[in-house]
Amino acid sequence: MKGERVVVLGGVVRSFGDSVLVVSREPVPIGAKVYSEKGEVGHVSDVFGPKDEVYVLVRLEPGREPGRRLYVVLPSRKRDVGGASRKARS
Repeated sequence: MKGERVVVLGGVVRSFGDSVLVVSREPVPIGAKVYSEKGEVGHVSDVFGPKDEVYVLVRLEPGREPGRRLYVVLPSRKRDVGGASRKARS
């Protein structure tokens, strides 16, 4: 998983038939695959709420249980690679 990071979505707050509501510390993209300890369980179908406590609606795959904690794999955040060299040139 080079170039990727695992984001813990958190625990399930509420279940809605084939979907679950999770509170996350950061927004995640709609359509991102969602995993539990047992593997892929669904995808992000909606994101809403304030940015410091984001609500994520996860649509579960048929027959999948959400587990205790849910995760999303996202691309790594880009770092300022050229920052030091720009300062040296000034």
